[in-house]
Amino acid sequence: MKINLDKKALAKQAFEECCSPETTTRYGVKRGRPFWNVESQQFMYVPAFHFTAIRDCGRYRYTAVDEKGGVHTFESGDCCSLLTPIWAELPEGVVRLTVTALTPDGKEYATVGARTFFRLASFPEETPPAVCSYKESAIKAYRYAMSAGFIRHWLEYGEPDPYYDLNTYPSKMISALVFAMISYAEICPEDAETAMKVAVSAADYLIRITPRGDDPLADLPPTYYLDFCPDPEKYGVITPNWHAAEAHNGTTMMIYPARAGLMYIELEKATGDKKYLDEAIKIAKYFKKTVLPNGSWYLVRSCRTGEPLTDNYIAPVEVVVPFLTKLYLRTGDEDWKKLCDGAVKYVFETQLKTYNWEGQFEDSPLSTNYMNLTHYAPVALAKYLAEYKGDEKSLELAKELMRFAEDQFVVWKRPCPWRHATPDGSEPYDPSLWHTPAALEQYGWYVPIDASTCDLALGFLELYRAGCGDLYLAKARALTDQLTRVQHEDGKIPTHWMNVPSAEANFWFNCMFSSCETLSIMSEYEE
Repeated sequence: MKINLDKKALAKQAFEECCSPETTTRYGVKRGRPFWNVESQQFMYVPAFHFTAIRDCGRYRYTAVDEKGGVHTFESGDCCSLLTPIWAELPEGVVRLTVTALTPDGKEYATVGARTFFRLASFPEETPPAVCSYKESAIKAYRYAMSAGFIRHWLEYGEPDPYYDLNTYPSKMISALVFAMISYAEICPEDAETAMKVAVSAADYLIRITPRGDDPLADLPPTYYLDFCPDPEKYGVITPNWHAAEAHNGTTMMIYPARAGLMYIELEKATGDKKYLDEAIKIAKYFKKTVLPNGSWYLVRSCRTGEPLTDNYIAPVEVVVPFLTKLYLRTGDEDWKKLCDGAVKYVFETQLKTYNWEGQFEDSPLSTNYMNLTHYAPVALAKYLAEYKGDEKSLELAKELMRFAEDQFVVWKRPCPWRHATPDGSEPYDPSLWHTPAALEQYGWYVPIDASTCDLALGFLELYRAGCGDLYLAKARALTDQLTRVQHEDGKIPTHWMNVPSAEANFWFNCMFSSCETLSIMSEYEE
């Protein structure tokens, strides 16, 4: 679909939106809605911060010093004001903000708060162009995957490769693999037979290792599984990923059975084999049995007892809602629609009110409020609102959610200079070596990731499809263009875009499969 965009006008629109209090993200209100940005390091849209007021003080001076020494000030009757009066004039870079209480005659009385943050550039007029067509890039990546031992092993043995440590996350990796093979079969019919053989072999293996009968978590595919590699030292797969799986083994993170259920629905559609739909229904029945009064579910359960191991709830709109929606559309069973509606209600009554968009990843520790925000849940909710609602109020909310995700997780040009080190602290990831534009994954892993970049791109695309304007298509294209630029000659799309050896080695196939899907979808909208 050939769509010409006025990039200069769109960049101007983007800058104005970033500087307007009418198009910022949802900040807190004193003695009301909480401030979500207590752990935030960067801002693209005009922010506000929670500082403590001084009783009977009616005036505060805001002083921001940019990294070149420029001083920007304004006064307000509120110590938690948006930085709107100075935001447009603040250059990209590190900003040191101080808020000072003033006496009635205008003299400084006391400092009520200070904050250092990075002022990000808004969407620019020019971004790096694609180096090949999106479809060509997707096919190259799929063919790279088909040459990998990780996949060849499924073809030859029908079991996971013991040398590939990420196979210790079977629900996640097998679901991603099956989705990818179904898509690959569609985009390359000449390779469809091989692709579907991989998909069926992997899905059937997941069914074989799923507990049954009177097991406390009967019919739920495992989140962690190490039995395929009984002697890890022999096979040399003791890695940080293997250790993470070992540390969590014996538990189930409940988002992953839902991901597997969604995969089974798609595989039944592709193969016509009803056993996959039956597996999806079994998983859904567990969700029906364990749903909480608030509409969500406990995030982590013990495989031994089935009991919850945390008070954290699932952020359901990312995986559970799509699973239940697809199952309802496939079966017409109202039970799944009721569960889905309850989960959406939970999101509106909790996450949407608090903006505590908690990162939930199988290899990461659980977090307390606002400690580890991520883009996945808000982008998923934005896409849900745009696709299934579409009314003016829902679209305005979807745009607000995408502004939050862009504000906190997209870097269009220069990234924040504070370094994020490798897990063992041996090698700092120098942001000057990052590939941008890109999207960052989560506060706990605040680095550019291909799958995160894809998630934001598809979120922007969904709003464009819903009629929200050309700027969303421009942003989706810019992020997708970058996928083609970081792709290696052999077709590999790296997971981490940090241009250092350890980042290059830390490669996740499921993330590259997200890139393939995004490239395929965006091929209808490329420039």
